[in-house]
Amino acid sequence: MRNTTKRLIVLVAASAAFGSVLAGSLDPPGPPAPTMVTLQQLYERMHPGSDTCFDNLGTNRFVDCGSTGLGTSNGAVKDTQTGLIWLKNANCFGLTNWADASIKAAALANGQCGLTDASNAGDWRLPTKAEWNAIQRAGCYPSPGGPTISDKSGTGCYASGTPWASNVQSMVYWSSSTNSFDPTTAWGPDLFSNDPSGGAKTLNLYAWPVRAGR
Repeated sequence: MRNTTKRLIVLVAASAAFGSVLAGSLDPPGPPAPTMVTLQQLYERMHPGSDTCFDNLGTNRFVDCGSTGLGTSNGAVKDTQTGLIWLKNANCFGLTNWADASIKAAALANGQCGLTDASNAGDWRLPTKAEWNAIQRAGCYPSPGGPTISDKSGTGCYASGTPWASNVQSMVYWSSSTNSFDPTTAWGPDLFSNDPSGGAKTLNLYAWPVRAGR
């Protein structure tokens, strides 16, 4: 009887030890992963962002983008020929040097410069030289004069046609394109005379951000 009892005690102890090995430690392996998100992140998940742009005639090259229909704007304009989105306010930053213009354009986001487009910092940038060339019209100087870019229809001059942006300056604007022969300078269009311009990156010129369409 005693031997049988001892054997039972040994078996119970062995089973308990084996069970604890299988179960492992009950302590958590580490702190739980963070689950909190910001209100901005929640908004971006619910509104991932897309460009809905309207043309009341169906023939215009530059059309306002918005979310509620014709006659509204979210502060952005789409070039239907290139698919590029331009900031509707062509002079939100004022005169600024090339480095600051690049930084301000990259930091532009929903809630700034009249934007309600759900864009985020990093979406916007300065236009390239080629992108500037795509909207310029050489025949708009000297008559009717600057700004020497297309009007809303894309077939006429901005100064004598229907405008598609606000605060456009008939002055020199920055591009993102650095001069390959002199990296201390950058190219920029003169929207008064349509001449290639730009200059030293330390100059204070105008900036007009763009972004890709979504």
